[in-house]
Amino acid sequence: MPPQTKDETVCEREVPIPGWVKPEAFEDLLKDNVKDYKKTKALRAKAGVAPGENYATIMLRLELDVETKDKSEVTKAFMLKTPHDTDAYRKLLQETNIFDVERGMYVVVVPELEQMYRDVDLEVKFGAEAYEIKVSEHYVLLEDLRPRGFKNVDRLQGLDQAHTESVLRKFAQWHAASAVRVDRKGPYDNKYTNGFFKSEEIKNFFCDRSAKILLNYIDQYEGHAAYIKDLQSVSEKLFDIFNDIKEPKADEFNALNHGDGWSNNIMFQYNDKNEILNTYFVDLQLPKWGSVAQDLYYFLISSTSLDIKTEKFDYFVWFYHSELVKHLKLLNYSKKPPTLRSIRNDLNKYSGWAFICSISVMGVVLLDPTDEADFDKFISKDHSNFTNSIYTNPRYRRHMEVVLPWLQHRGALE
Repeated sequence: MPPQTKDETVCEREVPIPGWVKPEAFEDLLKDNVKDYKKTKALRAKAGVAPGENYATIMLRLELDVETKDKSEVTKAFMLKTPHDTDAYRKLLQETNIFDVERGMYVVVVPELEQMYRDVDLEVKFGAEAYEIKVSEHYVLLEDLRPRGFKNVDRLQGLDQAHTESVLRKFAQWHAASAVRVDRKGPYDNKYTNGFFKSEEIKNFFCDRSAKILLNYIDQYEGHAAYIKDLQSVSEKLFDIFNDIKEPKADEFNALNHGDGWSNNIMFQYNDKNEILNTYFVDLQLPKWGSVAQDLYYFLISSTSLDIKTEKFDYFVWFYHSELVKHLKLLNYSKKPPTLRSIRNDLNKYSGWAFICSISVMGVVLLDPTDEADFDKFISKDHSNFTNSIYTNPRYRRHMEVVLPWLQHRGALE
């Protein structure tokens, strides 16, 4: 049985609708996508995701009722991403314009990767269609995947083995194509290579605040006495760990990491037997060039179900590597493909990143939905009820009581 997927309905709530979101902004797009377009009769905008399911942007589901020349009506649906209207978010946009980055990923980078596979007679699709409109605002406009049956797996339950393998295959295809592309054409534009590593606020969340709050509550975690000294020691080194994985190394296998590959940023489509047909990535605003250890730890630590998170980890690395090598060869990679040992060596080298992922993104993934969840609280240096709740959450504690000893035994807390 596949993991439980989320209810397709999104709870109704007040969500800010930018003033520019009016029918005329989408008129040219509709003319291009609706045969015999005559006029737009109505536009409806509502929350695209429930509270606590998205932090980086405001997600809106748009429905536009269109009349055609023969008087018939058709409704077109889109997902619109817009910025939060806060000082902290405006500062983030000054550091990295994630809307410009994501539009470029959808419009330039992803089509190029997909074409590389078509050129060798393999159809690989990475995500939704993206659209451009003539406005000067920050936005990303995407195909609404839900009418095609795409869903997220319940992040609180986590992905089972079949879903995890499907995601790892997609990561391998993505990493392989990006590495071959750079091998042929040279480096990507800098805007696609830094991920969230440019943001000091997010760096503090990953390295400083998360570790401090975890240590405040670690005495509630069963078995903590066995690793508390190592935990205190590694918590003082997190900025060095963060800065180390930030810098690509020429002697490692490097690729364009998704950069934010957790369960809510991955959607699945099923057949009538509940078998996985397609796996798509969403939220492409934080790509990062460098070691694939970044994507592997980020995803496997944050988003797998507890029964396989550590028990199947080494198998999942083997599975990913086999898919990576297969697709590198298919795309005629000019260099020698990385060995399984070299991928494992990189994972060992960056094992501290696994700890960072466990104290940051995994805690957010496992937190019950709450109206308190927003971007400012997510990166705030203050210890609010929201941030404290991440580390007192019984679900998170159960995961960490398995993950922390496992990390210690792998040398990740040294």
